[in-house]
Amino acid sequence: MASTSTTMKRAVVGGRRFLKAGKGRAFSSAPNLPEEVDAVIIGGGSLGSSCAYHLQARGLRTILLESNQLTAGTTWHTAGMLWRLRPSDTDVKLHTYTREMCIKLEEETGVNSWMENGGLFIACNKERLDEYKRLSTMGEYFGVDSQVLSPAETKDLYPIINVDDIYGSMYSPTDGTIDPAGVVNAYKRAAEKLGSRFVENCRVEDIETETYDVQGKRRRKITAVQAGGQRIKTPLVINCTGAWANAITDMVDLKVPLRAMKHAYIVTEAIEGVHPGLPNLRDHDLSIYFKTQGDSLALGGYEQNPEFWKNVDPHFHFGLFDLDWDTFNQNLEGHIQRCPLIETLGIKSTVCGPESFTPDHKALVGPDVELNGFFHCCGFNSMGMMLGGGVGREVANWVVDGSPSVDMFSMDIARFHPDTPRDNRWVEDRTHESYAKTYSIVFPHDEPLSGRGARKSSLHELLLEQGCVHQTRHGFERPGWFVPGADTRIKEYDFFGAYEGTISGLDREVIPKHEEHQYNDLLEGELTFGWGKNVDLVRKEVEAVRNGAGVFDQSYFGKFFLEGPEAAEAADWVCTARMDESRKPGSVAYTALCNAKGGVMADLTVTKFSENSFYFVTGGTTPTHDLRWVQDQVEKKGFKASVRDVSDDYDLICLQGPASRKILSGITDVDLSDESFPFSTFQECKIAGHTLNLLRLTFVGELGYEIHVPRASAPEVYKAIMKVGKELASEKGFPFSPAGYRAIDSLSAEKNYRHWHADLSNEETPAMANIGFVTAQKLKTDKPFLGREALEAEKATGLKQKLVCLTLDDPNPENPLHGLETIFANDVCVGVIRSTAYGFSVNQQIAYGYVDAPEGKPMKPKAFNEWLATQKFTIGDRGNKRPATFRSKTIFDPTDIRRTGKYPEEIFTA
Repeated sequence: MASTSTTMKRAVVGGRRFLKAGKGRAFSSAPNLPEEVDAVIIGGGSLGSSCAYHLQARGLRTILLESNQLTAGTTWHTAGMLWRLRPSDTDVKLHTYTREMCIKLEEETGVNSWMENGGLFIACNKERLDEYKRLSTMGEYFGVDSQVLSPAETKDLYPIINVDDIYGSMYSPTDGTIDPAGVVNAYKRAAEKLGSRFVENCRVEDIETETYDVQGKRRRKITAVQAGGQRIKTPLVINCTGAWANAITDMVDLKVPLRAMKHAYIVTEAIEGVHPGLPNLRDHDLSIYFKTQGDSLALGGYEQNPEFWKNVDPHFHFGLFDLDWDTFNQNLEGHIQRCPLIETLGIKSTVCGPESFTPDHKALVGPDVELNGFFHCCGFNSMGMMLGGGVGREVANWVVDGSPSVDMFSMDIARFHPDTPRDNRWVEDRTHESYAKTYSIVFPHDEPLSGRGARKSSLHELLLEQGCVHQTRHGFERPGWFVPGADTRIKEYDFFGAYEGTISGLDREVIPKHEEHQYNDLLEGELTFGWGKNVDLVRKEVEAVRNGAGVFDQSYFGKFFLEGPEAAEAADWVCTARMDESRKPGSVAYTALCNAKGGVMADLTVTKFSENSFYFVTGGTTPTHDLRWVQDQVEKKGFKASVRDVSDDYDLICLQGPASRKILSGITDVDLSDESFPFSTFQECKIAGHTLNLLRLTFVGELGYEIHVPRASAPEVYKAIMKVGKELASEKGFPFSPAGYRAIDSLSAEKNYRHWHADLSNEETPAMANIGFVTAQKLKTDKPFLGREALEAEKATGLKQKLVCLTLDDPNPENPLHGLETIFANDVCVGVIRSTAYGFSVNQQIAYGYVDAPEGKPMKPKAFNEWLATQKFTIGDRGNKRPATFRSKTIFDPTDIRRTGKYPEEIFTA
């Protein structure tokens, strides 16, 4: 185990000298602080300085408080490498902006922080090279220059490395390196010119909050910060303290899912042939990186057995730990494999400092769910330098405009259910796995092995008995697909066998590595950019839904009530669909929730129980996000209404397919005919003797029902449905089975249905996403609603982008699409694929993506469609252009008649 010695030593990093293991207290000697500001930023690293600059630039009065000196936490020792081509379009945008800001700040302040020495990614196998080809193709749309190189070309670019065992590489010449001290100093100078204050040696001592009442529910908000023996009145605190973030959240009784770990690199002696112009190098398969540092190399990576820093020292400024060579040697073996010369070199210095890591290797950003005015900006997983500029901009946009300008959900603190950050074991296990898999290929159907079973439906055991392969979303176990007869139970996390005895830094005993784990074996069969081993099982589930019936457990969906004397007014304000007196109780509406710029913050269904009660049902990945949005908008407008979360009170069983009405009719006490129970309505009823709410809805384009049932009753209701379904299927000869989300992805893609955070986000308006019908009725009235002005302006000027549906011309492609491929119209790159699925009912590969209006000039929807119809489309995939066809209509059942219960005679319905 690595030592945590705190003896005073000196470390040389990047030419600068710092005290090692700085344990001395930072005594507050702050000058008079302002009595009141608009925002207090805590933490003087790359994120804090960027937030201060961008918030001040947006017109807020800001002050940054740093307990020691700027960069004293983790910023000062960061490697500072910036890589833009990543498997996330949001990351590409944010990293690109960070690069641009470094260049802009030098022009504004004279402080240099950017060195454009490029980036080189090594591929040791075909799958990795395929990933790089996909990223390189995506870069064409975002303007990121890159080339896929052969082993020989790689050797020419980086002569000292061994290329005998590689398949190739990807070279991005405009990536580079950020100097941490330089960029923070540049942000400080630029921010202070705008009026911000940066105060060093000023420790935050307390954060004051105030409770208030919203229709009988207690809420809290930020009121002031105490620092340096003084009090600053403020409604907003931004927590940019990295590995120390939980010390700040402890002041306000919050927890963030973040853990500090010891993260290291070493600096070699001078190497002949190494110079500052060599690109930074990553070998993801060996889990290592090389960074040029003058005529030396800084060597780092991600080991399988990192050491946690459990008791984070609040006075650890410019501090380093002694390097544990037993741990680091895992990385060094990879460095030597890639560059044998390293084995003969001496080591100039070692750098082992704290870094903050999270359960999914994504940052923690955004407004807190429970405490108004508390904003998170921490947990950057060693990527704070490359994300600093972009995230700082988005924090400012979020605060000033009410929402970010890009889709930040993958970093939004609300992507976590509030229960999971409070579970130490869940956070520790998941954070270890995400760290250990930092450089792993991001396959479309991979799932974590840690932190499983945190949240489950009451049907969980019943599904396991049927061979359910679960996926985890929002901490909840949802069905992915079914393997009849398989043992799909997920075993306790074994840390990949990386530790012996105890987990370094946690003093927790670890179990031995599993010798057998069938769930993991099933996942391994899906770790490919090809079709995977279970695709035929998914196909069968789709066929059951289209030709008989399928049963889905959608209990992970969010469910909450908006209630109170002004609930109707509140619902009508936040929803694009009409929720006023024109909507009858008992009706269900599919609606968007828009921000002030018309961007879609959520798409969901709302059931009107009464004039004072509205039932919101959200996608299962976004319940916390959606609840926060509705709650915040209702409070801002001062409506006499409140939100009540009932997500864990009800399970949701979904029965879909031609035979669904016949199956239910024998076990329910209500008339299911079209006349008595039309589409998009709900009724309270009994199934198998249990009282529940039945909604006639579909997300797959079939006759179907959502059964919202109290958790205690759900297993018996599920058993009754399965029993009747199997008996009827056997008698009538139609397919019937449980089904999972892999099937839903296919079924919904065939019907042109949206998935928020996939092919719909706050970056797009309803009209851009081809769901303009959710606003059409309301825009014909003079009813005010959130986003109306922006949507009216868009209607007048036209669309800057539009979602298109494309299908590959090859009906049986050897390789499927997975997203982030590029879209070409008449050989011009015009967009990026956002979501894909194979349509088993139509035997076609389906892809959805946004296409830019020609020449960047907005077009009215009709004119846009006419232009699209004239284009010859191809999809750029791994360096190839695959012919595709633009689909102006829904691919499957374009008249949408099946959801009304009308089917061809050969399909059983009654």
